[in-house]
Amino acid sequence: MTPRNAFLLDLAQWLLFGGFAAYLIAFLLYVSGTLGRRISGGTRFERTAGHGTVANVLGVTLHGLAILARWQGSGFWPTSNMYEFIGFMAFSSMVAFLVLHRMYRLYIVGALVTPVTLFLLAYSYVFPPEVTPLIPALQSIWLPLHVSLAALGEGFFAVAFGAALLYLLRVRGLELARSRAAAEAASALEGGAVAGATGAAAAAAPAETADQRWERLWGVRLMEVLFYIILVMVGFTLLALIFRWSGFQWIFASGSTYHLPPIIGPWGAEVGEKGSVLGVPLPAVVVPFGWRGKHLNTLLYSLAVGGLLYWAIRRFVARGRIGDALAVRVGGDPELLDEISYRAVAIGYPIFTLGGLIFAMIWAKEAWGRYWFWDPKETWALIAWLVYSAYLHFRISRGWEGRKSAWLAVLGFGVVLFTLVGVNLLIVGLHSYAGGD
Repeated sequence: MTPRNAFLLDLAQWLLFGGFAAYLIAFLLYVSGTLGRRISGGTRFERTAGHGTVANVLGVTLHGLAILARWQGSGFWPTSNMYEFIGFMAFSSMVAFLVLHRMYRLYIVGALVTPVTLFLLAYSYVFPPEVTPLIPALQSIWLPLHVSLAALGEGFFAVAFGAALLYLLRVRGLELARSRAAAEAASALEGGAVAGATGAAAAAAPAETADQRWERLWGVRLMEVLFYIILVMVGFTLLALIFRWSGFQWIFASGSTYHLPPIIGPWGAEVGEKGSVLGVPLPAVVVPFGWRGKHLNTLLYSLAVGGLLYWAIRRFVARGRIGDALAVRVGGDPELLDEISYRAVAIGYPIFTLGGLIFAMIWAKEAWGRYWFWDPKETWALIAWLVYSAYLHFRISRGWEGRKSAWLAVLGFGVVLFTLVGVNLLIVGLHSYAGGD
C-alpha cells in the first residue's frame, strides 16, 4: 500500500510531537501551581495551574489535528494497530479530563491525568509507527465506531483512576497528619507535668475504624505495589524507546526480532549465538517450544528496571514509602475527588459498553460469523466491564464511597491497561494483529 499523502503523514508526526510538548509543559505547570501554592500558603503561583489547562487545550488540539492528518494521509481511520490505538486513547484521556475539568475546575486532577496521557503517548512509540495496509477484517465501518468509542470510554476511566488515586493519597495524608498531631500533643503533655493529661488525651482520641485499620494494614502495601507496577511500565517504556531509537536489534532464525538485548532467547536459538554483554551470553537461556522468549525477555527487563527505579526513588527521594511521601503533599477536597472519579466512571461506562462490547459483537458477527469467541481480548474487555459494573452497582445500591470505590476504580483501570497492553503482547488471539512487532 502506498500512502495516499506522505506529506500529511509527516505533518501528523510533527503535530503529535507538538502535542506531547504541550502536555509536558502542562504537567510542569500543574505541579508547580499546586505544590507552589501550598508551599507559599496560597500567595504565589495562583494562575500557574490555569496556564497548565491552557497548555493542555493546545496539546489536545494539536493531537486531534495529528489524528486527522494521519487519517487523511493513510486513507483510513487511524486506530488499526497498537501505535494508533494507544495514541488515540491518550487523546481520549485528555478530552475526558478537559470535559470533567470544565465541570469541577480541580487542577490537581490534571497533575495526575496529564502524566497518564504523556505515558500513553510515549508508550505508543514502542510500537512501529509506519502505516501498513489494513487486513480484510479491519476494512469495515465498525473500525472507527468500535475502537474509537472503546478508547473514549477508557479515556474517562483514566480520569477516574487519576481522581481515585488522588483520593487515596489525600485521605492517607490526612490520617498521617492527624497521627502526627496526636503524637506531638501527647509528647507535649508528657513533657509538662500535667497529671493524667496523657490518659485523658488518649481516651478522647477517636477509635480506629475497620476501614482505617484495613488501610493501615493492607492499603499502604497495595499502594506501594501500585507504584512499583507504574514504575515497571515507565521503566520499560523508557528502555524500549532508547533501544528502538538507537537502532539496536537482534534477529533470530525463527523470525523473532529483539530490540532489547536477548537474555532470554526464542525456541531454536543457541546460547551465546548473539555474542555477549558484560560477560553475559546473548541469549543466556533459551525457552522451550511453545514459549514466547521475546515477551519473557521483555518482562524480565520490565521487572528489573521497575525494581531499580522503585528502590532509587524510595531510597533517595521519598526516604520511605512512596505513597506516604506523596500523601503528605497532595491537597484537595477528598469528597470532591471521590465525586469526580464516580462521575468519570458514570460517563465512560455507557460509552465503553456501546463501543467496547455492543459494536464489537456486531463487528465480530460481520467479520467472523459469530458474536462472541471468548478470544482473550474479548474476555479481558468483559472483565473490565464487569469491574466497572460492580463499581456502579456497589456505589449506587450499597452506598460504597471513599476508599472502597476508589480501589475498584484503580483495579478497573489496571484491567483496562492489561487488556490493551498485556493481552496484545503476551497472549495469542484473534486480535493479535494489533500487537505490532
